[in-house]
Parts: sequence; C-alpha cells; structure tokens
Amino acid sequence: MVTYDTDYDLAILGGSVDSRFAACRASQKGARVALVAPNWQVNDLTHYVLQALRAWPLDSKPDWSSLCAWIRHRCNYPTFPSTTLSAQGVDVISEPASFTQGGRLQLDSRSLKASRYLLTDGYALFDLAVNQGLFCSQLTQLETIPERIAVVGYGATAVEWAYALSHRATVSLIWRGASLLPAEDHDIQRLVEAQLKGLGIKLLSLSDCLEGKDSQLDAKTLDVDLLVVVPQPCKWEKMSLKMVGIVGEPIPVNGYLQTAHPKIYVSGGSLGGENRAELTCQETSIALENALFKRSRIMRYERAFYSIELLSPVGRWGLTEYQARQRYGQVAVVQASSLPLITDQVCQTNFCKLIVQGAHLVGVHLMGDGAPNLVAALGYRPRLQALSRWAITQFESGTLAEAVYQAIAKLQNQRWQAGQWRRDWAENWFNLRRSWDI
Repeated sequence: MVTYDTDYDLAILGGSVDSRFAACRASQKGARVALVAPNWQVNDLTHYVLQALRAWPLDSKPDWSSLCAWIRHRCNYPTFPSTTLSAQGVDVISEPASFTQGGRLQLDSRSLKASRYLLTDGYALFDLAVNQGLFCSQLTQLETIPERIAVVGYGATAVEWAYALSHRATVSLIWRGASLLPAEDHDIQRLVEAQLKGLGIKLLSLSDCLEGKDSQLDAKTLDVDLLVVVPQPCKWEKMSLKMVGIVGEPIPVNGYLQTAHPKIYVSGGSLGGENRAELTCQETSIALENALFKRSRIMRYERAFYSIELLSPVGRWGLTEYQARQRYGQVAVVQASSLPLITDQVCQTNFCKLIVQGAHLVGVHLMGDGAPNLVAALGYRPRLQALSRWAITQFESGTLAEAVYQAIAKLQNQRWQAGQWRRDWAENWFNLRRSWDI
C-alpha cells in the first residue's frame, strides 16, 4: 500500500452539488482542498431523475426513454464537473474512504491527511431487503414507468418522490419513522397527508407493511409492479467514524457543527432531520468558515428556511409550534387559509401559520404556490411592524399572500384584545386624559 504524506487544509466527503460548491469556495479562499466523492454518479442520477419526473407534464410528447436520454446527457455535463473543480485547484477523488486511528483517510490506493474534514451529504442504501425493487437512481434502466409503484423512504425526500411519480403511476408511499414528516409542524403534516390522499397516493407505514414478515418487502404482496427505494440521507457506517471517537446516528455536533473530534465537521442529512438542499447549503457555509478559519459561527436553526416541492409547495422558516413552546414557553399562534382562484386540483390550498414570541416571528409555515420564495421573504422581516407593512403591499386575493395577510391581521387583533397589555395601557391613557379634560 502506497502512503502519501501530502496534507490538505480541508477534505470534503460527499458528492452532491452542495459538496462541490463548498469545495470551490474553500479553494477560492486559498485552501488546499480534496473532494472525496465515490457516489458522485448516484447523486447526479438521483437529482436529474427527480428533475425529469417533475418537469414531465401529462400531455407532453417525450416518452420515458427520451427523458432518460436527457438525464444521461445532464449527468455527462453536471453542475460543477470534475474538470471545473480541478481547474479551481480541487483534487477530486472517486475512491471510497475510511478513517484510521491516526485521523487519516484510507483510500483504495493511498491514504491522505487533512487539517480539517467536512462530512457533507450523499446517499446510503437502506438496510432493507426488497423483491422486484430498484433504487430511484436506477429508474433510467426501465423502458417505461410501471402503472403501480410503491415508494419506500423517509421524510420530505420520500414525499417528493411519491408526488413526482404520481404524475404517471398509481403510487403507494411506505414511510419509515414515527410519522410521515417528523421534522414538520403538525398542521403542515396534516395538510400534506390530506393532499397526498387527495391525489390518490396511498400512505402506509413500514412497520405495518412488515408486520409478520422477515424484514422484507415484496412487490407482489403489496400488489404493485415495482418498489422504488429512496436512499437515506447520508449514513457513514463504512467511514469507520468510531476510529476517531465519533459514535451515534445522526452524528452529534455542537452549535458550530463540530463533532466530538475537533477536526471533523458535519452538515446535511447526517445531522438528522430533513435533507433539504437550502438547509444543507446554510449548514455547509457555516461549517466551512469554522473549519477553515477556526471561527465560532453558530448554526441558528430558528432562522433557517427550506422548502418541500409538492402540488402545493411547503415553505418553512424557524421553529415549529412544539419547538417554540419548548424554548419560549408561551407563544402566540395564528393560522389562516384561502382557496386559489384558479386550480387544476381541488386539493390545492393556501395556508399560513405564524408563531410569534413578543414582537418577533419565531416560526413561519406556509403551504401553497410560491411558498418557498415567500417564506424566505417573511424570514427577513421577523419584526411584526415590518411584516405588517409588507403584507399590505403584497396582498392579492386568491393567493398565498392573502392567507399571510389574514394571519397578520389576526395577530394584530390579538395584540389589542382586552386583557392584553397594549390595550390596557391605551385604556388607562385615555381614562387619564378624560380626567384632565374634566
């Protein structure tokens, strides 16, 4: 075995677009960077297959084989290809790696050492046996999409795949975990479940499907033509993290996204929760700064935002109602909804839920057309006074902005109800002024 003593300032482990972008940013800041990405192709295939399913309308002319050709073309010319990374000074390594006791990365043909390591995102296979099943990245092997499909997966990613495949097939969603969207607010969970059922998607829990079976799913037993398994956001069993003192899944980190090993940082799906691109980007940016320059930037999830692409997209900023009550105790919660003026599906909706502590927003949960962009705009105006001025200018009947406007109006009304300090103060002031006038 050949050993190279070449050191890097940073070694990034992952293969997604966020990983590549982080490698470019680190190199542009003057660091010597290695990107270890053995699952590069799986990441790209999964990303572009989902893109193709989303952009494949019912009345479109291209068949699945034509879209597969487009997917293969996109994989040949991906975002941040290896040639671009190499031109930026990034060493791209496609070999699998594992940690050794001395804190080095052992590859198939060599070993390397870095001053800091960043575990970003990627994909890992479920420890689940299936008959007549494919991973979502393998759908390009099919000549056509089957009529009946069961999607097996976890959280928002599995929900997005089930919705995308429902355009062309009858879909059952078999979800792992305690609930369908365990990271989301309970009202969003309820609305998403109702919308999926309205679209004809059958919802099943994995524990119910495996009851009385030997941990194996069978397409015939489920009465479907194909099982599609959505890979779980990154698991690192083969990385030998125990060799560097890191134990647990998801990987435990401090507020700086630093693990028990001070030289190893983590972002993305390995932290648990939802593997959302926007959230991973925010985490990676902070972890990168802390790893490269020993800074102490804290990842503040109460200010993080992300989206889930569905018929009525979901946008989230900040805390859920449960999280807000756990942190602050007493909070004000209002919600409002409105129906779209024009809709292709009766289950489409516009929904807004605002969670407020004092005069500040601490949570925004939206569902409807434009939610991903709108939730980011609301998060930049956490004070109610600024939010109220914004809502008046953005109001438009039959849109998500109308639901937001109604929710803000409810908040303002609550703040001036009898028994609230602002109204009590105002009444005392007017009573005092009346006594002066007498």
